[in-house]
Amino acid sequence: MSISGLLLSVALLPSVVSAHDHVYFDPPSSGSPFLGPQIPLTGPPALTGTHEFTLRHIYQRGTRDQPDLHRRLDIKPHTRLWAVSDDGLEKELVTFDTPLVASSSPLTIQRLADRRLSVIEGYLAAARSSGEAVALSPSEWVMDTLAGPNVTDKESVLTFAKMTANDYIEEPGTEDWHYIHGRFNYSSSFGWQSDGLRGHIYADKTNSTIVISLKGTSPALFDGAGTTTNDKINDNLFFSCCCGQGGSYLWRQVCDCQQSAFTANLTCIVEAMNDENRYYRAAIDLYSNVTDMYPDANVWMTGHSLGGAMSSLLGLTFGLPVVTFEAVPEALPAARLGLPSPPGHDPRLPQSRQYTGAYHFGHTADPVYMGTCNGVGSICTWGGYAMESACHTGQMCVYDTVEDKGWRVALSTHRIRAVISDVLEVYEDLPPCAPEEECYDCELWKFFKSNGSESTTTSTTTTTTAPTTTRTSTCKTPGWWGCLDESTTTTTITSTTTTTTTSTSTCKTPGWFGCKDPTTTTEATPAPSVTTTIPTPTTYPTSSTSTCKDPGWFGCRDPSSTTASITSSPSTTSTCDDPGFFWGCYDESTTATHPITPGPSAPYSTPSPTNKHTCTSSIFFGLICVGSTGTELR
Repeated sequence: MSISGLLLSVALLPSVVSAHDHVYFDPPSSGSPFLGPQIPLTGPPALTGTHEFTLRHIYQRGTRDQPDLHRRLDIKPHTRLWAVSDDGLEKELVTFDTPLVASSSPLTIQRLADRRLSVIEGYLAAARSSGEAVALSPSEWVMDTLAGPNVTDKESVLTFAKMTANDYIEEPGTEDWHYIHGRFNYSSSFGWQSDGLRGHIYADKTNSTIVISLKGTSPALFDGAGTTTNDKINDNLFFSCCCGQGGSYLWRQVCDCQQSAFTANLTCIVEAMNDENRYYRAAIDLYSNVTDMYPDANVWMTGHSLGGAMSSLLGLTFGLPVVTFEAVPEALPAARLGLPSPPGHDPRLPQSRQYTGAYHFGHTADPVYMGTCNGVGSICTWGGYAMESACHTGQMCVYDTVEDKGWRVALSTHRIRAVISDVLEVYEDLPPCAPEEECYDCELWKFFKSNGSESTTTSTTTTTTAPTTTRTSTCKTPGWWGCLDESTTTTTITSTTTTTTTSTSTCKTPGWFGCKDPTTTTEATPAPSVTTTIPTPTTYPTSSTSTCKDPGWFGCRDPSSTTASITSSPSTTSTCDDPGFFWGCYDESTTATHPITPGPSAPYSTPSPTNKHTCTSSIFFGLICVGSTGTELR
């Protein structure tokens, strides 16, 4: 090769490299036939500008069925993609005719100075071990002003919404996946419609700004469609007070951390959230691979629904600008994951943080965004979703569609395509954004932490006082209906007191089936019994003797006389010569009292007087006599 040919090849080299790498180099020095060293520009990017984004990559991170899968699809000019509808049933060929343009503006974020993945993982591991976020010194935090999304520009907000709405798959038969790790023999039907976290990577022409859009929850309510089952597991794990427990029986339970009514083991919940097959861990892995490809790029996050919540969690973890749409309230999982918090802010209340760089767009008719899709009759509950969280971090930008348009609260308004066409494009102005500080999640619940070696013993105290009556008698004079002796009643009051013993111990010698430490037992001694004797006065039977001279309708109207007899009971003998119409006797009654032993026989008998009555006047057809005459016969 001649010298002229070599120089010509060198002269053509910069344009080739520039077209492939999408970076700018220093211009060649004037007056020299040779090119200087090609060093990329390292100065800070401009804080304001306009970016035209194109889809560069599609990532898939396996979670539930294939946790080791991580593959990437690079989008090239000849790549044929299909756009998938919200329900995953309709597909159409994609033509990127409309550019995705967004503008940037200065944005201040308070974030960690050292945001390397190894450092962040150390903080998260310490939080899982101790059960609370790591306390960091103020020197480890910085206030950075960087180029962020312009959330005051309507066209920019629409661009991010369209990024979250796009869900692409490669045309069957033309798949060209690059496997980052995992097996290389997955079938073509695996993954994209059944499992994994999906991420769409957009980049501007200079590769200086990258947008990661995470795929959100599938809209199908019942299991079996697309990633619905996997999304429901993550929804109930991250956004429920206790993994779908303690509420409706229709909620899908995804862990077993509830101990009693409205009481749960927080350590158990956090361990389930940090499993490697969960969306948060998959999102961290996906983000780290994107930043490896674009180490110097400014990364923005966006997402819809569950994808918006995962994007916000990544933004809080690594200090990234975030724009979400109808995102599930994510302050609850942010507090449980133990994300580092700046000095002066309670890590248990991440919604109180300022300068997070997160903006959550939504409207008041969406129950998921407003945190109200958890009632007994809500569609979320009937679909098995336990969406109990209600608080967002960062700024909330709310369209009041209920007041402005008269919309009813319905889950159908949660779809991103409906949000774009009926809300974002219809409203002329963007809503104001404000933090949601006075908001609290799971106020009825009590959570405790456990490291597996604590044992707690609780005994219930019961004090019972009951009177016991004991009647003891020895009868010396029995009667017809009981004993005629004086009775003695003894009342015994027994008081039993049980002492409450509550012991809390930390096991120092754990065994295979429990703790081997000695235990302490406290027994209760019953109190002595008290006996009280109450005498009862003697009651004597009485006998009654009466002679009726003035009979009435229902008995005798004569005054009665009572004679008490101690030694004997009376006996009454009567013979009726003149009975009444309905009941009673008109004869004069004679009562004779005899002692227990019969008396001597009378030498002669005395005839009883006989009365005879004659009715002179009657009423009621002769049934009742009102006038009579009497003749006494002797």
